[in-house]
Amino acid sequence: MTDAGAKAPQNGLAGLGSAVLDGLPLSLYVVDRGLRVVAWNRRREKGPLGLPRGKALGKRLSQVLPRRGLEATLPVLDHVFRTGQPYEETLETKGGLYHVRRLPVRHGGTVTHVLSCFEDIAERRALEMRVIASDRLAFLGQLVAGIAHEVSNPLAGIAGCAEALASLAMKGPARAAGEAREFRDLIRTEVARCERIVRFLLDSARADGRAHADLGTTVETALRLLERHPAFARIRVVARIPRPLPAARIDADSLKQVVMALAMNASHAMPGGGTLTLRAGREGRALVLDVSDTGPGVPAAQRARLFEPFLGGDSGKAPGLGLAIARSLVRNRGGDLVYRPRPRGASFRVLLKTGGGRA
Repeated sequence: MTDAGAKAPQNGLAGLGSAVLDGLPLSLYVVDRGLRVVAWNRRREKGPLGLPRGKALGKRLSQVLPRRGLEATLPVLDHVFRTGQPYEETLETKGGLYHVRRLPVRHGGTVTHVLSCFEDIAERRALEMRVIASDRLAFLGQLVAGIAHEVSNPLAGIAGCAEALASLAMKGPARAAGEAREFRDLIRTEVARCERIVRFLLDSARADGRAHADLGTTVETALRLLERHPAFARIRVVARIPRPLPAARIDADSLKQVVMALAMNASHAMPGGGTLTLRAGREGRALVLDVSDTGPGVPAAQRARLFEPFLGGDSGKAPGLGLAIARSLVRNRGGDLVYRPRPRGASFRVLLKTGGGRA
């Protein structure tokens, strides 16, 4: 990236007047191959990491970005310079939610600069969440109510029949009585399983604001349940969950369901093996859980519909309700679940409020 032989001509941006850059409804800056800032517009001055233009122009990126921001930015810039391909992602900061584009600027067939654009999409995301709640995931609510109604009604009848069967069998030969008891126990087991399904579906649509969960313990439990699953036979799992973390404002069962859904989604993206990484921490007053894989990622054309019921799934290979329900569970508790593209693989970020309710 810093190869002197690939030094960009200084007049490569001469045609871009500062008035044009300042007029764009985006926060942006441009760096050359030496990672020096050659453009910095007015909206960039006013952003959450704002810096006056005079203190940014001509400086190396390491002099104008905070350490954490620089560590996240350098690999992306290297990817764009190296491949010549644009890169997009969604970033959450203390100042808001941004759609970030890294666009290559070419001169004579060589990528000489990278233009980084930051679009504030907080209002768009809020609108999207309202639309999903009233439209797309309305279907999920109807599904939950329908299943709960259709399954709950016959459960009492099934249980009653099982008991009647056992009572009748007791009056017959001993062998028949033994078989009847066996069938009764099987029916009881299935009834209990149906009841658990109904409770889960109802809980998915009705959040308990008082519930909370330990993030580290819940992740460990979910991974323990999955460790012997055939899909994980060739997958290396890395969990980096620091202790202690504040309690998350979500019940443990729902959080476990979210973690398992994301882990299974990652396994579908890596049928030949790979690495699944779960990394947690704090971001402001929220808890963050990143679930990343080394699969092919999700094509850009499919990302807009990634969380739609029966249409989501990493690489489009695992359609179903997993991602839709996972996002619904998190959003019903005041958090969010977003997709974060990476140069290699895919990453989903779970944002959770803390148990104290201050996030």
